[in-house]
This record gives sequence, C-alpha cells and structure tokens, in this order.
Amino acid sequence: MSKVSTELTASARNSISRVMRVLATINNAQIAESIGLDPTTFSRMKNDKKSNGLSDFENTCAALDAMGLKIVPKKYKLIHKEKLAALLAMAKGYMGRLNSVDDLFQDDIDDFGIDIELGYNEKEKA
Repeated sequence: MSKVSTELTASARNSISRVMRVLATINNAQIAESIGLDPTTFSRMKNDKKSNGLSDFENTCAALDAMGLKIVPKKYKLIHKEKLAALLAMAKGYMGRLNSVDDLFQDDIDDFGIDIELGYNEKEKA
C-alpha cells in the first residue's frame, strides 16, 4: 500500500486485512457471478489501485470505518458493553474467592451439611 495506508485508522486496516484474507481463500469468480459481476471486474475491484493507492475494496473498508461501521464475520454475535461489564464483574467476584486450583472442583456433598446417602457410597461400604 502507499503512504495513505499509514493514515488509515487501526480499525480500517483491520477491516482491510480481514476482507483481503477472506478474498484470498475463496473463489472470486463464483462470488463475482453471484452478485452479477464479470470475474475480471471483480478482480479489478480487488487489485487495481486508485489515485490514493487503495483498491475499491480497501476504499470501501476505509469509508465504512469513517462512517463508524466495522466489518465482522457473520458468526460473531453482539453483546452490549454493559452486559459484558456485568459478566466481568461477576467473574472477578467469583475468581476472587478462589485460593487454589482445588477450589475450582466441586466440593463433597458432606461439606454442605447435607446428610444424604448416595449410590456411590454403598460400594465403598461393601
């Protein structure tokens, strides 16, 4: 890329990288035909640099970033920042109670003051 790429935000560069990585792994001709483009036109959109040193795909990624949008894979799910903060606070609270790795394992039922005979105890008695 040209010197313009250094002026792109990190988010724009990440989007460009993500798009180009995906384009390198799929059949571009099939994608082009699925959206009604000639494969050579699609290839030019991907490879031909404009006056700013960016291809059509790279310019689109930069424009989306400038609009406050980002490109993510379809499999990603949205989680609101407030919900994530609450989950993190709960996890920190739980992890703060741990003293050792053994605390991650389930305690014996006897530790809870419950006096119930379980099936596996009968084998031990025999």
